[in-house]
Amino acid sequence: MILKKQIDKFENIIGYNFKDRSILKQSLTHPSSLKDKNILFKHPNNFERLEFLGDRVLGLIVSNLLFHKYENFNEGDLSKKYSYLVQKNFLHKISEELFIRDILVYNFKKNNQKMLISILSDSVESLIGAIFIDGGYKASYNFIKKFWSKYLDIKILKTEDPKTVLQELSQQRLKKLPEYKLINKKGPSHSPIFTITLKVLNLNKITAKGSSIREAEKKAALTALGLINEKKIIKN
Repeated sequence: MILKKQIDKFENIIGYNFKDRSILKQSLTHPSSLKDKNILFKHPNNFERLEFLGDRVLGLIVSNLLFHKYENFNEGDLSKKYSYLVQKNFLHKISEELFIRDILVYNFKKNNQKMLISILSDSVESLIGAIFIDGGYKASYNFIKKFWSKYLDIKILKTEDPKTVLQELSQQRLKKLPEYKLINKKGPSHSPIFTITLKVLNLNKITAKGSSIREAEKKAALTALGLINEKKIIKN
């Protein structure tokens, strides 16, 4: 059950107040939380329907933002940036900025990190679908612009791998490679959680978790690129 005070706090974070909060609640109720699975066969879960819609809305608006920002980009360069900004790992990062896990209603094995990333990524799309239904294109555009704009300048020219992009930037600025360090491994052998730290450029140490060392390092690199962009270390 989602409480009113949770919604008040969440609306403040996302910068949008719902006219119909029932739509917001539907977008934040994952089907894994439903006890009677037979209900899903008779009544499609609105989370998944809103996720379907939100995916299309996100694609349209991110494409629009990129199209108008980069007038000299060809289709290939636009596609690289687009793919980077709508991928699951990036949506998971947005979910963390929204603290969506604190309000999302779901139920599954908590040590399954891959499933958690998938659910939280899907919840961002479901939320976008709900904003679109409640407030239309303008409200959706404002929300996506608010949380995606600071990442539009991340340079994804040769690769979509954030680790490679970050490595090129670090070598360019300081002639030094990013330093990744494994600090912890938890969970069963079939579903471990790795925690790593990253030291790069003049940023504070970054910590990230993943179901593999590579995944954790990619998430840390993605966070670093976002921080670098905010500090305007990357220049157009």
